[in-house]
Amino acid sequence: MKRINYEIDITAIIAISCSPSCNSQETCVQGVCLGIGYLSCTMTWSRPGDGDIVVKTPTGNTISYNNTGPSQSTDQGQLDKDDRNRTGPENIFWSKGGFIPPKGVYYVCFEPYHFNPNITSQHPISVTVKIMRSNKNNLTVTQNFTSTIKNGYDCDASSKTLVISFTYP
Repeated sequence: MKRINYEIDITAIIAISCSPSCNSQETCVQGVCLGIGYLSCTMTWSRPGDGDIVVKTPTGNTISYNNTGPSQSTDQGQLDKDDRNRTGPENIFWSKGGFIPPKGVYYVCFEPYHFNPNITSQHPISVTVKIMRSNKNNLTVTQNFTSTIKNGYDCDASSKTLVISFTYP
């Protein structure tokens, strides 16, 4: 008898609610309350491991786990969730009532810090990024990766880890 193993992304089947409930400046993603506001970039991935979201702002500043903000070096954006062993989410946002994000082109990259097994064509990973803007012009994109490419937390138009670029506002 041949045995077949299937991998299922259970979060796609069952909506995981947040407990306690999120406040009015947050949204619930996979059971985690995340900050929202003028702009938010939320990343999830298809199998457990440590992936990192990296956002480069129009001024050339980078926001990631090693520069979480909010500060001048992040244009007042901030990383509020850093998931190290599940499927995300990770989130970078600019809160309402705070500083308005700089206008221009943003780049969002996926840095595969640690996955077991490593990312290969036999063990690919799908990364989804949702961009939420206060003008409701939201975007969602999924990118598949079939190798472990690390870009040293640099993120721009030529990065092999680029998932999406977009313009704000």
